[in-house]
Amino acid sequence: MKQYRRNIVFIVAGIVFYLLWSNGGEPVYGRLVKTGVEKFTTKVSKIESVRLEYMKAENKTMLFFKYPDRTTKIALEYCLPIVLLLAWHLSLYFDRRISAKVASKLLLYNFLIVYFIQLMFPLLLYNISQSKMKSMGLFIGLQVFGFLVFFLILKDSFIIKYKYSQLANEPN
Repeated sequence: MKQYRRNIVFIVAGIVFYLLWSNGGEPVYGRLVKTGVEKFTTKVSKIESVRLEYMKAENKTMLFFKYPDRTTKIALEYCLPIVLLLAWHLSLYFDRRISAKVASKLLLYNFLIVYFIQLMFPLLLYNISQSKMKSMGLFIGLQVFGFLVFFLILKDSFIIKYKYSQLANEPN
């Protein structure tokens, strides 16, 4: 019963962040991913350059990865689970069992994990794009981010429940 406020914040924040994503946030986050790929992933891979472009025909923002022998594209929708992660972490600031410092630390760790894996995802595209099962492999790869965010939320829930709930219930 104590967590009603946090749960309501989570639902409302999820809706608000999704609306922000749909109304201009997607290309903003796309530039963040593009910059990360340019600064980090291109240094450890065969990706030569990255381009972010809105495709009117498909009504999607796409990332284009230039490899030595071809260019591969992927819709920026693979980054959408970040909306759920941000909504979750905003709601943690309303959880009485943890401090704002702990909520910020969890946000930092989880965001860096998801962001790093999103930067590494284009490395999979090179091999997937050479495969006959490209669409299936790409579909499975895109679903990984939703599951990853789900498991990070579960991890945080267990940490809060078993580590911080006991501390909050201890007598002073």
